Amino acid sequence: MNAKSTGKQMSINLIATIIAFGVNIGINFFLTPYLVKSLGTEAYGFIGLANNFVQYATIITAALNSMSGRFISIAYHNGEKEKASKIFSSVLIADLFLAAVLLVGTSVLTLYIDSILNVPVELVTSVKITFGITFLTFVVSVVTAIFTTAAFVKNRIDINSVRDIISNLIKVALVVALFTFLPPQLYYIALATLGSGIFLLTANITVKKKILPDVEISFKKFEFGLVKTLLAAGVWLSFSQLCNVLMSGLDLLICNIALGASITGLLSIAKTVPNCIGNLIATIGNIFTPHYTILFAKNNIDGLVKEVKFTSKITSFITTVPITGFIVFGYEFYTLWQPTKSPEEIFTIQILSILTCLMFLFTCHTQCLMMLSTVCNRMIPPVIMNLVIGVLSTGIVLAIINVFQLGTYSVYAIAGVSSLLMSLRSLIFNPIYAAHILKQKKTVFYGTILRGIAAFLFTAFLFMAIKQFLLINSWFTLIFYCLLFGIAAYFFCIPILFTKTEMQKLKQILIKKLRRA
Repeated sequence: MNAKSTGKQMSINLIATIIAFGVNIGINFFLTPYLVKSLGTEAYGFIGLANNFVQYATIITAALNSMSGRFISIAYHNGEKEKASKIFSSVLIADLFLAAVLLVGTSVLTLYIDSILNVPVELVTSVKITFGITFLTFVVSVVTAIFTTAAFVKNRIDINSVRDIISNLIKVALVVALFTFLPPQLYYIALATLGSGIFLLTANITVKKKILPDVEISFKKFEFGLVKTLLAAGVWLSFSQLCNVLMSGLDLLICNIALGASITGLLSIAKTVPNCIGNLIATIGNIFTPHYTILFAKNNIDGLVKEVKFTSKITSFITTVPITGFIVFGYEFYTLWQPTKSPEEIFTIQILSILTCLMFLFTCHTQCLMMLSTVCNRMIPPVIMNLVIGVLSTGIVLAIINVFQLGTYSVYAIAGVSSLLMSLRSLIFNPIYAAHILKQKKTVFYGTILRGIAAFLFTAFLFMAIKQFLLINSWFTLIFYCLLFGIAAYFFCIPILFTKTEMQKLKQILIKKLRRA
């Protein structure tokens, strides 16, 4: 794939991902207040908890599936299609076995979930059904995982984005139908997610057949040695997933056990939008990873460094303004979004959101750097660092809850400690390690990061200064002001983030796109 077609494909991937993000956050925007009103805050918290338990389960599956895309892609682009077929087939067969084991294990866990969590008596049956369906959806996703590598190998992430848009629309259609024609139930969200998961499985199999037909699937191609190789490489990503659980995945569980279902519901509401933002940042990073992998496979390290710098700035440019706007105008947003909540509850939700979003102000500048450890298969030091941070984060939170006896105020520590530590990781470890594995100067990426931080500080100052003169009491005024000043902030951020050469490059791309249009 030449530079021109690569750049065009990456642009398509990026646009498709942003559209998918917009659809996803739109669904959350309309569904969350309705669900909180229909089900109650306590019940809503268990939806997030069920998803967190799935995150715990991915610790097991990450070892096998996390590195399959990389190994298949490198083999495929090196012309070793038979090897790519063997890897694909071996992972698929191993996933089928793993799915069967997980189905049994999660079924037992579902039966005893009320012995693990603090579940109100009236919600026990609904919570068990919710967890059972959620776990079943996860089992389906385990089988789906290997088929998503087809788009990765071909650098066609836009296909996955279109697929995600359709699956989200299916999910919301099912939710609306269930809540419209039947009495409200907690497990409707899980049921709708299962429906969209089945669609994803079918769609991914179809996509694989169309864009990667030369990678064959056959039980005869199974090689246990290849599975062992993938497990050896991916086990560190499993540890990384464990670290992510320790850093942020335990927050709702700890909150439920220590503080109860009610405050857990508020924390779950507060994490809804930040989770979407985090997913956007991670997804944008994944967009560029296939191209990084191709450059690395061709040993074009200089080109890889330049690409990482430029795409890091693109990620910062896209995400800095909405993150800052959400933080500055968050109270007004939650007042309108959750009209059933008291001013005190709105204040709590807003503070929890700010604490959760803190890390995104730094990870948005270093997400692309994090992907290099996977591209270069140098996973051990990042995992060890994450494990230290995860254990430290969990230990500090438990100490605050048990020693200081702050009551419900402990929820701020649950949301904030891991976020602070991950911010420090993004600023200190990520850029230095990325430079190390590429054999560059330790400071090679700090210029890009400092530009990103400068863009955030300018945007935050601009929004806070303007906010003093605004009266926001309706969705119209909030959306109008955010669009108006958000567009202005984007224009101001361009010269802060990009060099003159890069701005000229962006200008040429824009002019070319407009002429074609």
